Amino acid sequence: MNVREFTEEEVREKFLQHCWVLIDYWENVPNKSMHDKMVGLIFSILVSLDGESAGLPAFLVAPISRPDDKEFLISKGESWFPENDERLVNCNIAGSLHDLFLEMDR
Repeated sequence: MNVREFTEEEVREKFLQHCWVLIDYWENVPNKSMHDKMVGLIFSILVSLDGESAGLPAFLVAPISRPDDKEFLISKGESWFPENDERLVNCNIAGSLHDLFLEMDR
């Protein structure tokens, strides 16, 4: 038995597979409008990110702004997002999830 930490690629794949399971579930829920199904799907994805789905931990979700965003927004009299640094995260599966999700196609 090879007990080890999952790789970033394995974690990403597990998350995306879970998203497909959620689609299959919500697609087949009877007596719900399309709107209710879409709300249910989004809610389920957020539950997954919050760590409330079996088999997945909670995930970090934080904005990563471009370096010049803050100064630009201040110059326009607008608010800006807090700064975060993705280099401080050990396993960041974010980034291109939507592209990878469609490529996986179940």
